[in-house]
Amino acid sequence: MISQRTGYLLIIGGSVLFACTGVISKAAIDGGIAPLELAAFRSYGAGLLLLPFLLLAVRRLRRRDLLPIALFALIGIVLAQGLYYEAISRMDIAVALVIVYTGPLLVAAYQRAFHAERLPLLAYLAMVLAVGGIAIAVLGGAGGIGAISLVGIAFAVLTAVSFAGQSILGARQPIVLPPLARTGAGMLAAALIWLPVVPVWHLPFSVLDDTTELAGRIDISIPVGAAVLFAIVLGSVIPYALVINGITRIGAGAGSMAGMAEPIVAPLLAWFVLGQLLSPLQVVGIATTIACVAVVERQRFKHASPSEIFVAEL
Repeated sequence: MISQRTGYLLIIGGSVLFACTGVISKAAIDGGIAPLELAAFRSYGAGLLLLPFLLLAVRRLRRRDLLPIALFALIGIVLAQGLYYEAISRMDIAVALVIVYTGPLLVAAYQRAFHAERLPLLAYLAMVLAVGGIAIAVLGGAGGIGAISLVGIAFAVLTAVSFAGQSILGARQPIVLPPLARTGAGMLAAALIWLPVVPVWHLPFSVLDDTTELAGRIDISIPVGAAVLFAIVLGSVIPYALVINGITRIGAGAGSMAGMAEPIVAPLLAWFVLGQLLSPLQVVGIATTIACVAVVERQRFKHASPSEIFVAEL
């Protein structure tokens, strides 16, 4: 019982840190770092910090493991994080994140199409209602449809697709590696993918000494470099370690449910730290979508085999 309670606390703690990362990352983007540059910073830094864990287990890798790692790095890390940062640079974090968190619905559709995984009628009804909730969240903001960033929505939808790919490909990562080494392999591969796109020597290190404003319920300035460091350490390395350790105690199915704390906490943080205020209608839409996705996730993990389970995070 104590181990299970600890597992839930670890996963919720990791999810809260992931939620904080979105907010602090938005502050870094507002401070002058381009979304793709920030995503590259995150991969380079996390890959470097996790490299020792990978080196300790690298002899266990086989040549056939390299392609799954590379695909996961490309779709689940480089595209997922890069597209997400492009989305939140154009729209409110809460609305972007609730679109992204429909990724599990895409996973369920994939499992149904390619693995004949059947779900109860309740799950399919929840999928329809989740899409309705997104429509309310997107259209219910101040200014209505005229205030919507269609480009931002497109990036959020593409992030959801990448998020689904992260789940599907994550379940196919080499189990011969310990969890942190497995994460380190993905981050290092992501860093190599970023190298020709945003080379290390092209990163805006000169901006790190500048400051960015947190103009929500508090009004303070923080160094852009501190926001980047947060995204690397408290937004990647530590939350992944917490989530991985939590899953070993309660299982990935329960872990996925506990991980739904991220889209719940992120809007509150975005309001408190950045001043991003949602309308009552948007709150209803977001709450509807989160609840419906949770229903689908619960039903999916009741029917999934352990080999199909992987908890994805941003």
